[in-house]
Amino acid sequence: MNAEQLSTQVYEKLVSLDYARKPNDFIEATQTNFESLPDEVKEAINSFPQSYVDPREDLMDIDTLEGDQQFYLFTNENGFYLVDTQGYNYPRYITQLVNLDQEEFDDTFKRMEGLIRIADSQIFDSVVKSLVLELKQEDFHQSDILNFLQAKLSKAISK
Repeated sequence: MNAEQLSTQVYEKLVSLDYARKPNDFIEATQTNFESLPDEVKEAINSFPQSYVDPREDLMDIDTLEGDQQFYLFTNENGFYLVDTQGYNYPRYITQLVNLDQEEFDDTFKRMEGLIRIADSQIFDSVVKSLVLELKQEDFHQSDILNFLQAKLSKAISK
C-alpha cells in the first residue's frame, strides 16, 4: 500500500510517529510500540513492502527505495523497522517497531503462498535464482543484489 492509498487519519498517524532522522545505523532508530497503534495503522504497516536489510549495513548507503512508495518495513535479526522515505530514495526516517509479532507476518505469508499457483511460484523462484547466480558471478554483493531485485519487483508491481 502506498501513501496515496492510506486514509488521511492513518497517514497522519504514520508521519507523526517519533522517528530518527537520517540514521546511519539501526541502533539510532527510535522505538514505537506496535501494540499501542490503532488497528488501521497496524493493517497499513502490515501491507508495506518488507525487505531484509543486514543490521551492519549503513542505512545512508541504501538509495534504491521508490519515492512513490513512502513507507517500508525493514527486518533483520534485531527486529522490525518502519521506514518513511518522505519521497526520497533512501530511509530518511526510521523507528523500530517493538512488540510486533513475527507470527502475524508468518501467517500472512503462509496465506499468500497458499493462494498462488505452484507453477507461478516455481517460475518466480527459478528466475530469481538465475538472476542471483548471474549477478554473483559478476562479483556483486548479496545486499546489492537484494536491493536491485527489490527495486525491480517494486517497478513490476507498480506497472
